[in-house]
Amino acid sequence: MLCAAYWSHKLNQSLLIVTHGLISNQDGLTLHPDLFLWEHLLLKRKRRWFATSSHNPLSLYASLLDTSSAHILASNIALDASIQQYWIASPYHAQLTRDAVRVMSEESLPWCEEDAVWMCELLNPLLSEEAMQLKFVGAALLLLCEKPLHASPVSFPEISGGYLPNRHPDGVDGGHIMRLMSEIQMLLNQSPAAHRRTRGDMDVHGLWFWGGSKAWQGDDLDRMHVASKNPCLQGLVEPKSANIIITEPENLINLVRQDSELPKYIFLIGEGVMVHLNKPLLFCFRQRGWEVQGMASEKEGFQLIRQYC
Repeated sequence: MLCAAYWSHKLNQSLLIVTHGLISNQDGLTLHPDLFLWEHLLLKRKRRWFATSSHNPLSLYASLLDTSSAHILASNIALDASIQQYWIASPYHAQLTRDAVRVMSEESLPWCEEDAVWMCELLNPLLSEEAMQLKFVGAALLLLCEKPLHASPVSFPEISGGYLPNRHPDGVDGGHIMRLMSEIQMLLNQSPAAHRRTRGDMDVHGLWFWGGSKAWQGDDLDRMHVASKNPCLQGLVEPKSANIIITEPENLINLVRQDSELPKYIFLIGEGVMVHLNKPLLFCFRQRGWEVQGMASEKEGFQLIRQYC
Protein backbone atom coordinates (compact mmCIF):
# COMPACT_ATOMS: atom_id res chain seq x y z
CA MET A 1 0.00 0.00 0.00
CA LEU A 2 1.00 3.63 -0.21
CA CYS A 3 2.35 5.55 2.75
CA ALA A 4 -0.68 6.36 4.89
CA ALA A 5 0.24 10.03 5.05
CA TYR A 6 -0.22 10.27 1.30
CA TRP A 7 -2.87 7.82 0.26
CA SER A 8 -6.39 6.81 1.12
CA HIS A 9 -7.73 5.44 -2.18
CA LYS A 10 -7.58 1.82 -3.26
CA LEU A 11 -4.72 1.07 -5.62
CA ASN A 12 -7.03 -0.60 -8.12
CA GLN A 13 -8.75 2.76 -8.58
CA SER A 14 -5.60 4.89 -8.75
CA LEU A 15 -3.28 6.48 -11.30
CA LEU A 16 0.53 6.49 -11.29
CA ILE A 17 2.60 8.74 -13.59
CA VAL A 18 6.39 8.39 -13.54
CA THR A 19 8.54 11.05 -15.22
CA HIS A 20 11.93 9.88 -16.55
CA GLY A 21 10.62 6.33 -16.15
CA LEU A 22 12.06 5.36 -19.53
CA ILE A 23 15.69 5.92 -20.51
CA SER A 24 17.92 5.04 -23.46
CA ASN A 25 21.06 2.93 -23.40
CA GLN A 26 23.10 0.96 -25.92
CA ASP A 27 20.28 -1.58 -26.21
CA GLY A 28 17.57 1.00 -26.87
CA LEU A 29 14.70 2.00 -24.62
CA THR A 30 14.60 0.54 -21.12
CA LEU A 31 13.21 1.17 -17.66
CA HIS A 32 14.92 3.54 -15.27
CA PRO A 33 16.97 1.34 -12.87
CA ASP A 34 14.86 2.44 -9.88
CA LEU A 35 11.84 0.78 -11.52
CA PHE A 36 13.48 -2.64 -11.92
CA LEU A 37 11.83 -3.77 -8.67
CA TRP A 38 8.48 -3.65 -10.46
CA GLU A 39 9.53 -4.61 -14.00
CA HIS A 40 8.11 -8.15 -13.80
CA LEU A 41 4.69 -6.62 -13.07
CA LEU A 42 4.95 -3.84 -15.64
CA LEU A 43 5.89 -6.23 -18.45
CA LYS A 44 2.59 -8.10 -17.98
CA ARG A 45 0.49 -5.06 -18.83
CA LYS A 46 -1.06 -3.99 -22.10
CA ARG A 47 0.72 -1.07 -23.74
CA ARG A 48 -0.24 1.97 -25.73
CA TRP A 49 2.41 4.44 -26.87
CA PHE A 50 2.27 8.21 -27.28
CA ALA A 51 4.74 10.86 -28.40
CA THR A 52 5.44 13.45 -25.72
CA SER A 53 7.72 16.32 -24.79
CA SER A 54 10.03 16.17 -21.76
CA HIS A 55 8.38 16.64 -18.38
CA ASN A 56 9.24 16.93 -14.72
CA PRO A 57 6.51 16.43 -12.08
CA LEU A 58 5.61 20.15 -12.01
CA SER A 59 5.27 20.54 -15.79
CA LEU A 60 3.32 17.29 -15.97
CA TYR A 61 0.87 18.50 -13.34
CA ALA A 62 0.51 21.78 -15.25
CA SER A 63 -0.25 19.86 -18.45
CA LEU A 64 -2.98 17.91 -16.68
CA LEU A 65 -4.55 21.22 -15.66
CA ASP A 66 -4.05 22.55 -19.21
CA THR A 67 -2.03 25.52 -17.98
CA SER A 68 1.64 26.49 -17.58
CA SER A 69 3.96 25.65 -14.70
CA ALA A 70 4.53 29.36 -14.13
CA HIS A 71 0.78 30.02 -13.85
CA ILE A 72 0.50 27.38 -11.13
CA LEU A 73 3.23 29.02 -9.05
CA ALA A 74 1.94 32.53 -9.67
CA SER A 75 -1.55 31.55 -8.53
CA ASN A 76 -0.09 30.94 -5.07
CA ILE A 77 1.29 34.45 -4.53
CA ALA A 78 -0.05 38.01 -4.59
CA LEU A 79 1.16 39.66 -7.78
CA ASP A 80 1.80 43.39 -8.06
CA ALA A 81 0.02 45.04 -10.98
CA SER A 82 3.41 45.99 -12.44
CA ILE A 83 4.31 42.34 -13.13
CA GLN A 84 3.94 41.57 -16.84
CA GLN A 85 5.55 38.15 -17.10
CA TYR A 86 6.92 35.29 -15.01
CA TRP A 87 9.29 32.37 -15.52
CA ILE A 88 10.08 29.13 -13.73
CA ALA A 89 13.61 29.29 -12.26
CA SER A 90 15.16 25.83 -11.87
CA PRO A 91 18.36 25.42 -9.82
CA TYR A 92 21.03 23.07 -11.07
CA HIS A 93 24.41 21.57 -10.27
CA ALA A 94 26.79 21.49 -13.23
CA GLN A 95 29.78 19.35 -14.14
CA LEU A 96 32.37 20.50 -16.67
CA THR A 97 33.23 18.02 -19.39
CA ARG A 98 35.82 18.34 -22.13
CA ASP A 99 33.74 20.63 -24.33
CA ALA A 100 30.37 21.11 -22.61
CA VAL A 101 28.60 21.66 -19.30
CA ARG A 102 26.60 18.71 -18.05
CA VAL A 103 23.59 19.36 -15.82
CA MET A 104 22.92 16.94 -13.00
CA SER A 105 19.43 15.48 -13.19
CA GLU A 106 16.86 17.48 -11.28
CA GLU A 107 15.85 14.60 -9.03
CA SER A 108 19.49 14.08 -7.93
CA LEU A 109 19.86 17.62 -6.55
CA PRO A 110 18.81 17.96 -2.89
CA TRP A 111 16.56 21.01 -2.66
CA CYS A 112 14.11 22.40 -0.11
CA GLU A 113 12.30 25.59 0.86
CA GLU A 114 15.27 26.76 2.94
CA ASP A 115 17.37 26.69 -0.23
CA ALA A 116 14.72 28.63 -2.16
CA VAL A 117 14.61 31.34 0.52
CA TRP A 118 18.41 31.63 0.47
CA MET A 119 18.42 31.90 -3.33
CA CYS A 120 15.90 34.76 -3.28
CA GLU A 121 17.85 36.69 -0.65
CA LEU A 122 21.09 36.28 -2.59
CA LEU A 123 19.85 37.14 -6.07
CA ASN A 124 17.15 39.78 -5.62
CA PRO A 125 19.60 42.71 -5.25
CA LEU A 126 21.00 41.79 -8.68
CA LEU A 127 17.60 41.09 -10.23
CA SER A 128 16.10 44.34 -8.97
CA GLU A 129 18.45 46.19 -11.33
CA GLU A 130 16.61 44.42 -14.18
CA ALA A 131 13.13 45.24 -12.78
CA MET A 132 12.84 41.58 -11.78
CA GLN A 133 12.23 39.71 -8.55
CA LEU A 134 12.67 36.09 -7.51
CA LYS A 135 9.88 34.61 -5.37
CA PHE A 136 9.69 31.24 -3.67
CA VAL A 137 6.55 29.11 -3.52
CA GLY A 138 7.49 26.31 -1.18
CA ALA A 139 10.69 24.97 -2.70
CA ALA A 140 9.84 26.22 -6.20
CA LEU A 141 11.18 29.49 -7.63
CA LEU A 142 9.38 32.01 -9.84
CA LEU A 143 11.03 34.94 -11.62
CA LEU A 144 8.74 38.00 -11.88
CA CYS A 145 9.39 40.55 -14.63
CA GLU A 146 8.03 44.07 -15.02
CA LYS A 147 9.30 44.11 -18.61
CA PRO A 148 8.53 41.00 -20.70
CA LEU A 149 11.45 39.08 -22.17
CA HIS A 150 10.97 37.81 -25.71
CA ALA A 151 12.93 34.57 -25.66
CA SER A 152 12.26 30.84 -25.81
CA PRO A 153 14.76 28.86 -23.71
CA VAL A 154 14.28 25.11 -23.83
CA SER A 155 12.45 23.71 -20.82
CA PHE A 156 14.53 22.53 -17.89
CA PRO A 157 13.15 18.97 -18.17
CA GLU A 158 14.77 18.84 -21.63
CA ILE A 159 18.26 19.59 -20.32
CA SER A 160 18.05 17.93 -16.89
CA GLY A 161 20.60 15.12 -16.92
CA GLY A 162 21.96 16.43 -20.23
CA TYR A 163 23.92 19.49 -21.34
CA LEU A 164 23.45 23.23 -21.08
CA PRO A 165 22.69 24.76 -24.49
CA ASN A 166 25.77 26.41 -26.00
CA ARG A 167 23.88 29.09 -27.91
CA HIS A 168 21.40 31.82 -27.11
CA PRO A 169 17.69 30.93 -26.97
CA ASP A 170 15.52 32.03 -29.88
CA GLY A 171 13.96 35.49 -29.61
CA VAL A 172 15.19 39.07 -29.58
CA ASP A 173 15.95 38.83 -25.83
CA GLY A 174 17.68 35.45 -26.07
CA GLY A 175 21.08 37.03 -25.52
CA HIS A 176 19.79 39.11 -22.61
CA ILE A 177 18.36 36.16 -20.69
CA MET A 178 21.50 34.11 -21.35
CA ARG A 179 23.73 36.92 -20.02
CA LEU A 180 21.53 37.20 -16.93
CA MET A 181 21.86 33.47 -16.25
CA SER A 182 25.64 33.81 -16.69
CA GLU A 183 25.76 36.63 -14.13
CA ILE A 184 23.83 34.43 -11.71
CA GLN A 185 26.33 31.62 -12.28
CA MET A 186 29.20 33.95 -11.32
CA LEU A 187 27.39 35.21 -8.21
CA LEU A 188 26.63 31.66 -7.05
CA ASN A 189 30.26 30.72 -7.61
CA GLN A 190 31.35 33.65 -5.42
CA SER A 191 28.72 33.04 -2.72
CA PRO A 192 28.10 29.32 -2.20
CA ALA A 193 25.41 28.32 0.27
CA ALA A 194 27.03 27.68 3.65
CA HIS A 195 23.94 25.91 4.98
CA ARG A 196 24.03 23.43 2.08
CA ARG A 197 27.68 22.63 2.71
CA THR A 198 26.88 22.11 6.39
CA ARG A 199 24.23 19.58 5.33
CA GLY A 200 26.73 17.92 3.02
CA ASP A 201 24.78 18.89 -0.11
CA MET A 202 26.42 19.78 -3.41
CA ASP A 203 26.69 23.41 -4.50
CA VAL A 204 24.13 25.03 -6.77
CA HIS A 205 25.83 26.48 -9.84
CA GLY A 206 23.02 28.25 -11.65
CA LEU A 207 19.37 28.91 -12.39
CA TRP A 208 17.70 28.03 -15.68
CA PHE A 209 14.77 30.25 -16.67
CA TRP A 210 12.07 28.56 -18.75
CA GLY A 211 8.34 28.42 -19.33
CA GLY A 212 7.89 32.19 -19.60
CA SER A 213 4.21 33.16 -19.37
CA LYS A 214 2.31 36.40 -19.61
CA ALA A 215 1.09 37.51 -16.18
CA TRP A 216 -2.47 36.38 -15.77
CA GLN A 217 -5.09 37.58 -13.32
CA GLY A 218 -7.82 34.99 -13.63
CA ASP A 219 -9.98 32.64 -11.64
CA ASP A 220 -8.42 30.13 -9.28
CA LEU A 221 -7.17 26.99 -10.99
CA ASP A 222 -9.03 23.74 -10.48
CA ARG A 223 -6.58 21.72 -8.43
CA MET A 224 -6.12 17.96 -8.35
CA HIS A 225 -5.27 16.02 -5.22
CA VAL A 226 -1.85 14.50 -5.91
CA ALA A 227 0.70 12.52 -3.91
CA SER A 228 4.31 13.40 -4.75
CA LYS A 229 7.75 13.58 -3.16
CA ASN A 230 9.06 16.08 -5.69
CA PRO A 231 10.10 19.16 -3.65
CA CYS A 232 8.72 21.70 -6.14
CA LEU A 233 5.38 19.96 -6.68
CA GLN A 234 4.87 18.70 -3.13
CA GLY A 235 4.22 22.16 -1.71
CA LEU A 236 1.62 22.97 -4.37
CA VAL A 237 -0.69 19.97 -4.14
CA GLU A 238 -2.91 18.41 -1.51
CA PRO A 239 -2.09 14.72 -0.91
CA LYS A 240 -5.13 14.01 1.26
CA SER A 241 -7.62 11.75 -0.53
CA ALA A 242 -5.44 11.81 -3.65
CA ASN A 243 -5.95 9.14 -6.29
CA ILE A 244 -2.98 10.30 -8.40
CA ILE A 245 0.76 9.81 -7.85
CA ILE A 246 3.21 11.92 -9.86
CA THR A 247 6.80 10.97 -9.16
CA GLU A 248 10.32 10.46 -10.41
CA PRO A 249 11.59 6.85 -10.35
CA GLU A 250 13.87 7.55 -7.37
CA ASN A 251 10.92 8.47 -5.15
CA LEU A 252 8.50 5.71 -6.11
CA ILE A 253 9.83 3.43 -3.37
CA ASN A 254 8.79 6.11 -0.85
CA LEU A 255 5.22 6.14 -2.16
CA VAL A 256 4.49 2.51 -3.08
CA ARG A 257 5.82 -0.44 -1.12
CA GLN A 258 7.60 -3.09 -3.14
CA ASP A 259 5.31 -5.85 -1.89
CA SER A 260 2.08 -3.99 -2.69
CA GLU A 261 -0.19 -4.03 -5.69
CA LEU A 262 0.56 -1.36 -8.28
CA PRO A 263 -2.04 1.25 -9.26
CA LYS A 264 -4.54 0.25 -11.92
CA TYR A 265 -3.44 2.88 -14.45
CA ILE A 266 0.25 3.58 -15.04
CA PHE A 267 2.00 5.99 -17.42
CA LEU A 268 5.79 6.02 -17.87
CA ILE A 269 7.39 9.03 -19.57
CA GLY A 270 10.88 9.53 -20.99
CA GLU A 271 13.00 9.91 -24.11
CA GLY A 272 10.22 11.61 -26.04
CA VAL A 273 7.63 8.89 -25.50
CA MET A 274 4.93 7.96 -23.02
CA VAL A 275 3.57 4.46 -22.51
CA HIS A 276 0.22 3.64 -20.94
CA LEU A 277 0.35 0.38 -18.99
CA ASN A 278 -3.11 -0.97 -18.32
CA LYS A 279 -4.23 -4.11 -16.56
CA PRO A 280 -5.59 -6.53 -19.18
CA LEU A 281 -9.11 -7.87 -18.74
CA LEU A 282 -7.85 -11.30 -19.76
CA PHE A 283 -4.52 -13.05 -19.28
CA CYS A 284 -1.66 -11.27 -21.07
CA PHE A 285 1.68 -12.92 -21.81
CA ARG A 286 4.67 -11.16 -20.33
CA GLN A 287 6.32 -9.00 -22.97
CA ARG A 288 10.03 -8.56 -23.52
CA GLY A 289 11.75 -5.21 -23.55
CA TRP A 290 10.27 -1.80 -24.26
CA GLU A 291 10.16 -1.50 -28.02
CA VAL A 292 7.90 1.31 -29.20
CA GLN A 293 5.12 0.05 -31.46
CA GLY A 294 3.21 2.89 -33.07
CA MET A 295 2.58 6.22 -31.37
CA ALA A 296 -0.44 8.42 -30.88
CA SER A 297 -0.08 12.15 -30.21
CA GLU A 298 0.77 13.81 -26.90
CA LYS A 299 -2.66 15.48 -26.95
CA GLU A 300 -4.35 12.07 -27.10
CA GLY A 301 -2.13 10.83 -24.28
CA PHE A 302 -3.10 13.63 -21.91
CA GLN A 303 -6.76 13.28 -22.85
CA LEU A 304 -6.52 9.66 -21.75
CA ILE A 305 -4.77 10.55 -18.48
CA ARG A 306 -7.46 13.12 -17.65
CA GLN A 307 -10.12 10.42 -18.03
CA TYR A 308 -8.49 8.58 -15.12
CA CYS A 309 -8.02 11.64 -12.89
